[in-house]
Amino acid sequence: MPLVTFIDFVDGNIPSGENILENFHSSFSPPNALSIINGYLDKDNLNFPNRSVTYPYLQKQSVSGGKMIAGTCNLDYFTHQNASEAQAISGIYEGKTNLESAPKNAYTAIPGASIQFYLPFKAYVLLTWQVCWTNDSDDDDKESHIRLFVDGEREGEADTKDNFCNVRRVRRTMFAADPGGSNFQNKKYLRDRYKSRYWSGHQWLPLPGKVPLAKGFHSASLRVIQSKDVKQTRIRARSMKVMFFKAKDD
Repeated sequence: MPLVTFIDFVDGNIPSGENILENFHSSFSPPNALSIINGYLDKDNLNFPNRSVTYPYLQKQSVSGGKMIAGTCNLDYFTHQNASEAQAISGIYEGKTNLESAPKNAYTAIPGASIQFYLPFKAYVLLTWQVCWTNDSDDDDKESHIRLFVDGEREGEADTKDNFCNVRRVRRTMFAADPGGSNFQNKKYLRDRYKSRYWSGHQWLPLPGKVPLAKGFHSASLRVIQSKDVKQTRIRARSMKVMFFKAKDD
């Protein structure tokens, strides 16, 4: 690094803007400016055969970052026949007959599987999650669904494989010990192999054909909904993780 010498300022004289600028950045050879101390690269540096910038030279979280949330307790969700969609955000929600076409307000966000995160730049985002759940359904048509939402919207366009990849369901779990015996309805119970469904999922954002997520705050959540005649859904949310990678500037 060359020796840094500054343009002298004489007491009582007002320096010009050009002189002040040269003390911070100078194109003269050799350059005499503070840019030398701050990592100035001269032509010898620029002509070096290998100029790749690898991870030891990057500041922490300058091009990537991450965050996660987790839970450990059981979460029970009950259908309230007289509830409205507007109450879903408070944990009270009504079941739906057709879960595939249910409006987004009919879903309830799951603690431990819902996260808000800040992107310091436009970025690609990878979400990963682990959750397991069961219910007390005694019929094949009575289901409990969990679906991914990003920024408050279903992630995936309707009628595409991406939409169906981001939802899972639990169907019937209650089976009779003795279907041919008397008092059939009173002999239902949870069989071990039907107790829970596990979903270890991931989603790369944006979806094909869309732009990376913009700088700012975003949210991702798994949300639950169940059929009207399902009395209870029990969920164990293990984690929701976010990893982001800086996208190319426009």
